[in-house]
Amino acid sequence: MSRVVRIPGLVDLGCEAGFPGFPARETPASLRAAARAGGFTDLVLSPATEPVLDTPEQLVGGTVSADAGGGVRLWPLAALTRGLGGAELSELGSLRAAGAIAISDGGLPVRDTTLLRNALEYARGFDLVVFLRPCDADLDLLGVVNDSPVAARMGLRGNPAASEEIGVARAIALVRATGARVHLTHVGTARGVALLRAAQAEGLALTGGVPARSLLLDEGHLDDGLYDTRRRLHPPVRSAHDRAALLAGVRDGTLMLCADHQPRAPEEKELEFERCVPGSMGLETAFAAALTALEGDLDVLVRAFCTAPRALLGLPAGASVEVDVDARFVVDPVAHRSLARNDALAGWELRGAVRAPE
Repeated sequence: MSRVVRIPGLVDLGCEAGFPGFPARETPASLRAAARAGGFTDLVLSPATEPVLDTPEQLVGGTVSADAGGGVRLWPLAALTRGLGGAELSELGSLRAAGAIAISDGGLPVRDTTLLRNALEYARGFDLVVFLRPCDADLDLLGVVNDSPVAARMGLRGNPAASEEIGVARAIALVRATGARVHLTHVGTARGVALLRAAQAEGLALTGGVPARSLLLDEGHLDDGLYDTRRRLHPPVRSAHDRAALLAGVRDGTLMLCADHQPRAPEEKELEFERCVPGSMGLETAFAAALTALEGDLDVLVRAFCTAPRALLGLPAGASVEVDVDARFVVDPVAHRSLARNDALAGWELRGAVRAPE
């Protein structure tokens, strides 16, 4: 039995294009095909490309542009600092004029708090949202899985949840001081959600997002002796308690959802767990992962995956998509339209299927 409904096209606030610079990960055609298959009409793209998107010339007439080719619009984020090196601010005003939809640290935390404060001051002047991954730059490098007894059993270095707590607290203090608009990516801990919820209640212009797969995965899914590198993520998935807090944050509107599409070539994943490149693809399973975790609550999903992200960036409405909310399927990365196969949800049975146009 199936129940087919139409919903607004989804928005991915966290997408690595794979181009320019990484043709084995993704091409414009494969990315758009994966997006259509997942129900996405708008992708907000990371500046972490090769070269980094940090100049107006790269935004004007480049491969990353906000056209609607194949029914999917690509919205470029520009780099907050030159080369994403965290040492020198990019020309934010020129990047805004060239078409940057927002500014991002590209997932690479800025150590220098003075520089970050100045960046937020400048961004506020140009009415730019700043995307930041909340973490302490030094603690963030400590480990590859959540710092817990699971890490000890697996014999892997632990990444402490305190890293995120420090990062969220710093962002809150700087937003309070500057009045800038900040979106925190990859929120993953219960404490991070609580701090963000309190900041929003205070009236600060601070939002947050979580990958849809993080509503299903926690560190317990790593503790199986397989060391599956498809589940090597950064930041890592945390405890079951943290996962429950993320789900509650999505339900009450504290958090938005993203696909966090991070395609990787086989040679980047076919290494030891600690040595492989972290990341999971997400476009083709994000809708089903979210619907499964939300137990079919389509209203919450649409708010978190469409309405709130569009409002955050002022994006125009996209085409609607058909979804079968009762369909069930087992995730098989080989069947994906993406060039990559590194899906952390491989083998999972999920609820909800997008009826993508051919």
